Amino acid sequence: MCTMLCAAFIVAGQAQSATEDQIKAAYVLNFASFVDWPSEAFTGEPGFNFCALGRSRVADELNADIQGKKINGRVSAFRYLKNPDDSHNCHVVFVSGNSAKQQQKLLDIQSGRPTLLVGEFPGFAQAGGTMDFIVENGKVMFEVNLVAANEAHLKLSSKLLSLARILPRSSEKQKG
Repeated sequence: MCTMLCAAFIVAGQAQSATEDQIKAAYVLNFASFVDWPSEAFTGEPGFNFCALGRSRVADELNADIQGKKINGRVSAFRYLKNPDDSHNCHVVFVSGNSAKQQQKLLDIQSGRPTLLVGEFPGFAQAGGTMDFIVENGKVMFEVNLVAANEAHLKLSSKLLSLARILPRSSEKQKG
């Protein structure tokens, strides 16, 4: 597993050979391998479901990257969501930048559910998502909201957290 995440970070450091969209897609795919989901997340679900709310180049890259991959021993699948109401069987939901207006509805629907919510844009994690992307000095980085991860009953690997910017903890549920 470390090899997969490290490979994503090596790609991130080679911005001239990989686009920002490809780097973000690689991160999302690799994030899933560094999260422990509670067993109830897979009740009735034999596979591992990646979903994207909204269309974007990152979502398209993720869709292409997922084909034939296994995550934690489960065959992965990908689908685009028409709206947040369709997100109930997703293990990972990637929120495209053009879907920011639907983020609060998604956060409300997914509240307390074991779903990794990753936003393409800064501020998503602060608003209550699990993770989001930021670009600093030309490098793609990610932020993690530990409060949201805990509320979703997701355990993030220490290896993953060591590479993330951890948002300040809050005793109140974070809403945006």
